[in-house]
Amino acid sequence: MISYKGLFGDYLVGATEYVIRDPYVRLPYQIRNFVELCRLIAEIKKEDDEVKIHLVTFNTEEHLDSSKQAFDELSDSLIDLGINLTHEFSETQHDRCIEMNNGWKIILGRGLDIWQKTSGRFDIAEVYQEKRLCKEFDLTVVRV
Repeated sequence: MISYKGLFGDYLVGATEYVIRDPYVRLPYQIRNFVELCRLIAEIKKEDDEVKIHLVTFNTEEHLDSSKQAFDELSDSLIDLGINLTHEFSETQHDRCIEMNNGWKIILGRGLDIWQKTSGRFDIAEVYQEKRLCKEFDLTVVRV
């Protein structure tokens, strides 16, 4: 049973600044994966901590407006949790990683997209990461 929390949740603890680099956060399921990472960060952060998350991703003209709208909605929803979300689009970004100010860096071979497609929008796996089938991926955690 695989989840972001089980894979690398312990390494997120204590960080107050995150830079998430993943060039493939633009389609709805990719944005959902990012939302789930933000949720995990919200769950593990200390209540009084102010946290900054900066997403560096790529986008195409076709998905640009919907992605900007999704990121703005997510940003608005995170403010009350003490999280400031910003984003930027990079045409040259290729690496996939989570960099944090707590001394850890998580290198994500596939980025945040580690799950296979579920059976449908009412499949429990849609809201329960541990029930999703995984794609093959590498994950490396390094002390920086």
